[in-house]
Amino acid sequence: MIIKNKTTKCFTIIPSSSSILISNIKSTITTRNYNLKNIYILLIIILINLIMIEPISSMENQINTTPLSSMPVQPYYIFQQTINHLSYDTIGTFEQRFSVNKKFVPINGKPKAVFFLVSGEGPLSSEIVNHNPFVQIANETQALIVALELRYYGESMPFLNMNNSNMAYLTTDQILEDLATFQVFFTNKYQLNDIKWIIMGCSYAGTISAWYRLKYPHLVTAAIASSSPFRAELRFTEYDVKVRQNLGAPCSKAFKNLFTYIEHLMIKNNSYVKSKFTCEKQLDDRMFLYLLSEALTYSVQYDARFKIISGFCPKFVKLTNSSEALLDMFSSYVKNMFLFQNVSCDAYNLYEFASNEIDYSGTRSWTWQLCREYGWFMVPSGPDSFKPQSLGECWWQNDVCKTLYGRAMRPTVDRINMVYGSTNFKYISNVLFTNCGNDPWSTLSIDPSVSLPFSQQIHIPGESHCANWLSEQPTDSIELKNARALANSFLRQFIKPDCDENDCGTKNGLCIAKKLTDLQATSVCISNGKIQISNQLKNQLNIMKENGTSTTSNGNNNPSTTNNSNNNNNNSQNENSIPTSHSGNSMDIDEDDQREVCSSNGSMSSSSPSKNSLHFTNTLALTTTLSFISILSTLILIL
Repeated sequence: MIIKNKTTKCFTIIPSSSSILISNIKSTITTRNYNLKNIYILLIIILINLIMIEPISSMENQINTTPLSSMPVQPYYIFQQTINHLSYDTIGTFEQRFSVNKKFVPINGKPKAVFFLVSGEGPLSSEIVNHNPFVQIANETQALIVALELRYYGESMPFLNMNNSNMAYLTTDQILEDLATFQVFFTNKYQLNDIKWIIMGCSYAGTISAWYRLKYPHLVTAAIASSSPFRAELRFTEYDVKVRQNLGAPCSKAFKNLFTYIEHLMIKNNSYVKSKFTCEKQLDDRMFLYLLSEALTYSVQYDARFKIISGFCPKFVKLTNSSEALLDMFSSYVKNMFLFQNVSCDAYNLYEFASNEIDYSGTRSWTWQLCREYGWFMVPSGPDSFKPQSLGECWWQNDVCKTLYGRAMRPTVDRINMVYGSTNFKYISNVLFTNCGNDPWSTLSIDPSVSLPFSQQIHIPGESHCANWLSEQPTDSIELKNARALANSFLRQFIKPDCDENDCGTKNGLCIAKKLTDLQATSVCISNGKIQISNQLKNQLNIMKENGTSTTSNGNNNPSTTNNSNNNNNNSQNENSIPTSHSGNSMDIDEDDQREVCSSNGSMSSSSPSKNSLHFTNTLALTTTLSFISILSTLILIL
């Protein structure tokens, strides 16, 4: 008799009486032969399973660890990045560039921290790891500086062309997964498991940095986001309003007169007005107007570099009543600032990037992100704007997006704001937001009036976009100098806080960096809703009290002598009455800006895989699936 053993899943022969065995010998031999075939098949399938399962046990060890000192010194390095993190369908990897500055790390030693720089919406320059606002602190703290180029920018191209199917993998979610995958790989390869990572960037790079801290707070200790927008918006009218405020009413009026004159002149003598800017007659009329308005607004955005407000506007205003004189002066400015060294108008013509060929400049990639997710269409704010009314959001969606990508597109701004919007940062710790008073992008950043109990803001009045990331100049304002000093102090606290992290951890608390003076930050332990003041900080505050030192400084960079009892603490108890939070109005999305839509586009999935084993998740899933199918087929055969 043959039975199936439920424990071993194999066949067993049970002896019967000799008479029955003899009478059925032919049947028994046939059955045994049949069982042997099944056993052979079973062994083959088990062997196949072992071959497939073997990589699973070794994947976590597939990264060959190496000391940081063995990394060769070169401008760029290559990391094999996963193309699609958000699906089990593996479609391969691509070469993602990164740069490293390890000259501050002791030879054969480990860094005290890693400064993780995001390259932003353009090609990565290897010099960013050598020239950035925090190189001095890297030297001081023996930190490693690493900069990663974002996918679809520079030479980090996942595909050989940029058609819509390939561009589909350029999303915020994929970018954040890239950062996490790279960080885990780099940490494992160079054995940096106990080293703090601090991510940082300016403009869009700062946006990504803060979003990364928001999504993966366990991977980075802190983030620094300078001049960074966090609210997606279809009609970015605030940008236009801020530009006109910075220019001032007289200069803004003069530009309004100029653009009205240009539009009128284009009807009569189109080729003449375009030739004034060395543009071809064939250039699309609205794209030509866009080019001129962008030259102006870009100059205001980076006024620290162009000096258009203080250097150009006073002379320009004097010509307000002479339209032709305004045209001559502005065309000369545009040619000198943007069309020099044989640069043509086509370099700024978005329609030139409608081809599926690789665009290393980043224009096609950035426009895709605007059309698909962020909006940020810089449209006129009203009839008083110098920006032509024809350059509205419908022009962007139905003309620009459609010309470049073959269809009208509606950005998924609601989804971006739900997942990553500025209101999500209220309870995120150790993010330093810096914003400049004259920066048009600051209108989409963190509102200075909003309370951030566990993060900090630095507001720099009178400065333009990313001014604190530019090289220090003798003419820099005292506010800008103080802001740089304070940001450096915050960075030191992120690396080595005044707060005792071990002691704070035993109290189930968290060390939070806080502003102490205009030039100095400290850190405190927040536990059970209250700030725990360390003895070191108590002594420091008492010294400040005895010396009459306040938390403000004067124009000579020395603390002023004003009485500030809020920072004095003579209480010997651990708990201090400083509140950790207070009420504040969150930034609401302007619903009116979401009503005017010219087309629709499907929303994206917000699912994201776990980061427990980022470097082999997709391969593991595929191997496990194949193994399951093979085992299932084995069971079916046996049963």
